[in-house]
Amino acid sequence: MSNQVISFDYVLTAKAGQVIDASAKGKPLIFISGLGQIIPGLEVILLAMEPLQKKTVTIEAKEAYGVYDEALVFKVDRSKLPTAEFQMGDMFEVGEGDRLSPVSITAINGDEITLDGNHPLAGEDLTFAVEIVAKRPATAEELAHGHVHGAGGCHH
Repeated sequence: MSNQVISFDYVLTAKAGQVIDASAKGKPLIFISGLGQIIPGLEVILLAMEPLQKKTVTIEAKEAYGVYDEALVFKVDRSKLPTAEFQMGDMFEVGEGDRLSPVSITAINGDEITLDGNHPLAGEDLTFAVEIVAKRPATAEELAHGHVHGAGGCHH
């Protein structure tokens, strides 16, 4: 069922078991289902769970941040970058107008800079330990605004 406000705690680990991310204690992640606000594979799992239910699941790369796409890796001359000061791992957007895409610097070879447009977790199967904190139907106002409103309504 789409259009649910779902609050959940999570710990995200990579294949090797290292923790990549986690919700802060007492601050669950909150989203509206059906709006593409979290990775698709996890959303399906959370929709099927009930409040206070806990589960550990592995989401395949294709249902997480996608498979790694070599076509999104390209080389540019250093003069094409938006700044003269940069280092490995720096991220910025490339493109024009509304068609901007995030890239990260993955290699610096003199004036030749390698940019990667893949999400840093593309190609990775991800394991989530999740617990549903709360679920409720989204309000019409939340759906119209595209985000969850806190106690007391919308503050923007």
